[in-house]
Amino acid sequence: MKSAVVTGAASGIGRAIAVRLLADGWRVVGVDIDAEGLDRLMQDSAVTHDRCAVVVGDVSDRQTHLHARREAAGLGTLTAWISAAGICVPFPLADIDADSARLMVEVNQQGVLWGSAEALADFVEKGTPGVVVAISSVHARLAAPDFTVYEMTKAAIEALIRGIAVTYGPRGIRAVAVAPGAIWTPILRGVYEGDGDGAAAIRNLTAGTPARRIGEPEEVANVVSFVVSDAAAFMTGTTVTIDGGLSSVLIQQAAQDEESTGEPR
Repeated sequence: MKSAVVTGAASGIGRAIAVRLLADGWRVVGVDIDAEGLDRLMQDSAVTHDRCAVVVGDVSDRQTHLHARREAAGLGTLTAWISAAGICVPFPLADIDADSARLMVEVNQQGVLWGSAEALADFVEKGTPGVVVAISSVHARLAAPDFTVYEMTKAAIEALIRGIAVTYGPRGIRAVAVAPGAIWTPILRGVYEGDGDGAAAIRNLTAGTPARRIGEPEEVANVVSFVVSDAAAFMTGTTVTIDGGLSSVLIQQAAQDEESTGEPR
């Protein structure tokens, strides 16, 4: 049986990925610092307990990933490692919040590095093929005011994915980044609830997306389900974007008109 590790599995995109992979027949180890969220994952009616295990721990600590690797080996042959854990704290770089910056680097960047390293060590040691997936963001290639450190960490993730693909491709190991746009997650809600007019910010974000809506975590999980499947065997070293067309926009007059009229053109 194939097993997978999914970090950030207590909520949002990570939880949706864990649930989807379980539905696909994978055995899954969910990792998160949120013990209550992991308990809810285990209690979900879709979860078969003999195919799911959880590890409560901080992804910035390599020992958390080592623990997850051991749990995955107990469930089956580790075949996929999906790093979905991440945080976002916007702030002006000229007035840097050192604690928030450090936390984003440790969780978003080092957390993916340690997980990828453990996955690769397992694949190489056992001589088995596998796939490393990292949840990146459209922010890896596009900038928004005050998201600089977050964007730096996501760009680093995509560089890591390319390096893994080039170095380990001859061993049958793949690496793919998945870059969502605006997705209804606790991170998105947290960012905009902290805004003085969060509802207006959400309306603007929706109007600026060609699909005219914010995506759902399950839609990202659908992409990951394909990426880790045999159907994607020739996909590696790349980034798959799922953003409702957001990163394709240069100028979108329709979004401006909707903001002023409240109606789509």
